[in-house]
Amino acid sequence: MGFTTVARSQPDALFTAVYRGLFAPSFPPEELGSEASLADALRGGSADLFAVVDDAGAPVAAAFGEWSAHARVQLLTYLAVGPAARGGGIGGRLLREAVGAWAARRDPCLVVAEIEDPRAPAHDAHGDPRRRLAFYEAAGAQVLDVPYFQPGIGGPGHRVHGMLLLVLHAAPQLRHGDAVDGEALRTFMEDYLEAAEGAVTADPATTALLASLDRPGGVPMGPWQPG
Repeated sequence: MGFTTVARSQPDALFTAVYRGLFAPSFPPEELGSEASLADALRGGSADLFAVVDDAGAPVAAAFGEWSAHARVQLLTYLAVGPAARGGGIGGRLLREAVGAWAARRDPCLVVAEIEDPRAPAHDAHGDPRRRLAFYEAAGAQVLDVPYFQPGIGGPGHRVHGMLLLVLHAAPQLRHGDAVDGEALRTFMEDYLEAAEGAVTADPATTALLASLDRPGGVPMGPWQPG
């Protein structure tokens, strides 16, 4: 059986199959935006979808990303590989293709991703956080030294704490040795909070996160170190 990677910039039947067959089973409800919101992002031009399909056109893996033009930061919002395709290198191939396409199309930019802390318990449906981190680190990902949380979809009360923010690609203009541009990350984070929660609040978690992005010389990144 052969596999092909295809891209979509508008919602269609493939997007629907990806959302319902790959994303919905792979992510907890608090981490996954609604099907309608992802479709709206595609229609609005701020998002795109890469999917690996089999010979019958059915998706076996997919990556969805959203672009912050204001910050020049690309977020890999979701990546999922179906059970039948795991262990064959398809996820790594898809990640390389998606990040490569974003880096070429939107240079200079940062490409980032958010994942659960690897110390979180494994879940039968949603996977093992430790293996997920190993997957991204094998692709060259670096962990940002920030107290990260996923902004709450629908408000601060829905935040997902205990998350890591990874750098998958950093253009030379935005990289400073083992650190990346804090101004770009702060702009991205403020836009993300505004979009997800409706406002940038002054609560302790938000204040600590934004302060960690304001360090002289940029935001340090490197291998994950348990705190």
